[in-house]
Amino acid sequence: MKTREILRQLTRLQSVIGRVEEACGESIELQAHWAKYICILSAGLLENAMKEIYSEYAIRMVSRPIANFVSSQISKFSNPKAARFVEVAGMFKEGWKTDLEKFLAVDGRDEAIDSIMNNRHLIAHGKEQDSRLSLAQVKGYLNKAIEVLEYIENQCQI
Repeated sequence: MKTREILRQLTRLQSVIGRVEEACGESIELQAHWAKYICILSAGLLENAMKEIYSEYAIRMVSRPIANFVSSQISKFSNPKAARFVEVAGMFKEGWKTDLEKFLAVDGRDEAIDSIMNNRHLIAHGKEQDSRLSLAQVKGYLNKAIEVLEYIENQCQI
């Protein structure tokens, strides 16, 4: 990750994962409880990353008033499922939309992002019993989501 704020959040999240693995040992039940918390943090990371990446891009590419407008519009970005990622990319450049759609379709990246957000909603709305989430699953989803964020960062480096 190149975006400083997102790197900071990701580092913190990875640190939490490491401490959970150390503290829980082989206890699958404890890991599953912590996986829910890590899922919520991962969803927050996705939300924040989209705002940061595209706001930084706007600051580099356009005048300050327009960048401020873009940032204010992007700040409304919440609950990002894979389709929303594609939609936002297309608002910047049509080619980015097409390329991101293709990238998301590989290796279940789109499903990873959607799983993070779906589980977040279940947990946040008191339906965590419907969330059969393991720490290994959340880590896998997060790794694929990071690939997507890095891809979007690279698109914005043009």
